[in-house]
Amino acid sequence: MHNFKKLVSPVILMIIIICVNEMLCFAAKPYSFFRFDMHNLENGTSHGKAAIAPEVVDQYTGGNSINMCLGGEYLSDSYFIVKEAIRVGHPKRVVYELDPGYWVAEKSKGAEYREMYDEFPKSLVKAEYYHQLLWGQDWRMTIFPWYLCRTGLKNPFERIKTKLGEAYKNFDDSFWNSDVQNYGGKGHVSIHRTDAVKTEDNLKLWDRQEILPEVKEYFEKLKKLCEENNIELVVITTPIPQETMEKYQDNFEEANAYFAEYMAKQGIPYYNYNYIDTESLDKSLNGFSDYEGHMYEDEAE
Repeated sequence: MHNFKKLVSPVILMIIIICVNEMLCFAAKPYSFFRFDMHNLENGTSHGKAAIAPEVVDQYTGGNSINMCLGGEYLSDSYFIVKEAIRVGHPKRVVYELDPGYWVAEKSKGAEYREMYDEFPKSLVKAEYYHQLLWGQDWRMTIFPWYLCRTGLKNPFERIKTKLGEAYKNFDDSFWNSDVQNYGGKGHVSIHRTDAVKTEDNLKLWDRQEILPEVKEYFEKLKKLCEENNIELVVITTPIPQETMEKYQDNFEEANAYFAEYMAKQGIPYYNYNYIDTESLDKSLNGFSDYEGHMYEDEAE
């Protein structure tokens, strides 16, 4: 009996720790677009999230598309998203939205660092995701996911109440609707026109000398994954305001030349819509919510 108690006590303690950890995660973690995106994927970069409307794409292609772009999504994340899409279905085409700045910028260790991983369903894909991208990182954020968003514990009650509400629990698209945006379903976020000040605070500029080896590694892994599964891979760069293009002209021209040559060598179609004539699209700042390139809904549609 004594040995039994010695065995049970650590098990009970572990169960308590796991339960408390889960409760803290629920209370601290912010609401996630990607939770809704993964639900859409299982059941049927942010430039692309605002610029690519799946319902419009479907009208022209006759297909059934979903927008899996997310702010802060790096190529390593994109690779595992495609891998998960293959696990639950079989996409015919993958359109990768290339923002040159994401090829040179390190992934921030902020609250969104493991947002995508946390929303993946339990599977071998998620296990590989953890091993490749989270294993070996700061143990506090790998073992205790709430650590990255611990500031949310200062006033968690409104967040808990909202998460327990019917709209969030049932993946109701209207949950995200506000004065500034709508979640249009299938991953597309429509940004409304407002009088908000437009900034370039989050603009990431390209520099060929600072390309991260990991990014090229995961792009080539993405290419191989698509080839092995007979999936067409297409790469696009969505437009940014003409004012931004003019201010950093040399930067963007160098990036376009580099990626045009790189994709040609890879045998992958590449379309940079900053250099493609689109008469119906307002490429001035008037068509965007910021200098970074988040497009207003009327331009995306």
